[in-house]
Amino acid sequence: MPFEFFIEWLYPLPLRHKKMFGIDAFYIDERIVFALCQNKKYQEDYGIWIATKKEHHQKLKQQLKSVRPIISIGIKTWLVLPEDHDAFEEDVNTLVSLLKSGSPLVGNIPKPKKRKP
Repeated sequence: MPFEFFIEWLYPLPLRHKKMFGIDAFYIDERIVFALCQNKKYQEDYGIWIATKKEHHQKLKQQLKSVRPIISIGIKTWLVLPEDHDAFEEDVNTLVSLLKSGSPLVGNIPKPKKRKP
């Protein structure tokens, strides 16, 4: 799994892992909070994908130097910390602090899936 150090830094948060379109997604309780991407399909977005809401983008951009929108797929609410950015490790530290403090800037409750009849 990519970015093992990041997962270790998040201890003891109760993370729940789930595969999501070929990447590793993580939840805390019912909220999806981030995904780790090193899937070749999304090369331009290798890094840590942050689940958030559009109204939080500006505040996150003030706190995370490298954060930007995801390019490879049309998810408008998520942002990415690109692994090749000079500030990646510094931003990962900040993201760890946000997650450990329960910041409302990070995380979404996914819409329930519609059941097929």
